[in-house]
Amino acid sequence: MKRFAALLVAVAAIGAVVAFAAGDSTAATAVAIALIGIAAVGAVSLAFLAIGQAEDRERAEAAAARAPEPEPEPKPKPSAGGAKKDPHPPRTLGLGPDRRHTRPPRRPK
Repeated sequence: MKRFAALLVAVAAIGAVVAFAAGDSTAATAVAIALIGIAAVGAVSLAFLAIGQAEDRERAEAAAARAPEPEPEPKPKPSAGGAKKDPHPPRTLGLGPDRRHTRPPRRPK
């Protein structure tokens, strides 16, 4: 990140040198404005990147302090010739008969 900041400063400095050395040249002035603009946009982007990384670090540290490390689950012992249970039961997406709510009657009786 420091290299990127140094690169932005260098681009802005080159833009300033071009602006001062150009005099009345329209093309050189346009190049200087573009270089300084690119450096400014990069600086703002770098600031947002630094803030985002700091928030991510803080969030990760808070999560690590809040949740203790889970204990490893014991490995299941293989059964001796028995039928294996399907580890992935069929999914009903919550629409199966065991999950449906009974509907009220359409008209009160």
